[in-house]
Amino acid sequence: MEFPLYAANIIVLANKHNPAIASKDWLTQKNIIEEEITKFTHLPVVSLIETENFELVVDLDRLQLSIKKISPENLETLPQIIFKYMSKLPETPYTAIGFNYSYHIEIDQMKLKNLLLINDKKLTEIFTESYMFGILVKFQYKDFKVTLTLNPINGTKIKVDFNFHFESNKIESLLKNLYEHSQTKKTTEEILGGLYNV
Repeated sequence: MEFPLYAANIIVLANKHNPAIASKDWLTQKNIIEEEITKFTHLPVVSLIETENFELVVDLDRLQLSIKKISPENLETLPQIIFKYMSKLPETPYTAIGFNYSYHIEIDQMKLKNLLLINDKKLTEIFTESYMFGILVKFQYKDFKVTLTLNPINGTKIKVDFNFHFESNKIESLLKNLYEHSQTKKTTEEILGGLYNV
């Protein structure tokens, strides 16, 4: 079963990014963003760049590149843009990268209750018959610390968020782990399949 992706981004943390560098001209000249830039805000403490498919925000603490239009091509391009950006600024004191994926899936709450052996009778006594619950799971995947969060939207729909977090002050390690992006996406789908097919 396919699980449509709702949102995806990559975050790069640093002891201090320099938003002043991330100008429209610099990003274009360095071929970091090859699409036409449709919106641009450049202040000393933050830069915001938008194209048809992506939104890039750089402030002093973090860089966040988000996909505006989810597609296989844009998912492939996402880590490539980050790789080019970081490679052009190797002197930046980077500290971590994070891959984030969000899904909205339809799943019966009773399936999740059975999976987690929830004592529905007891919880109904404590709360009400119409209670909903979420889940927070932390686990290791290769070099990444992963946080999986399931939040109920309504009785059948759940928002599922994955965060793959890798910390290092070595740019080589951070760039190497950018290549794991497509594999981490596959891992999210495998986990969703396991939850759905309980």
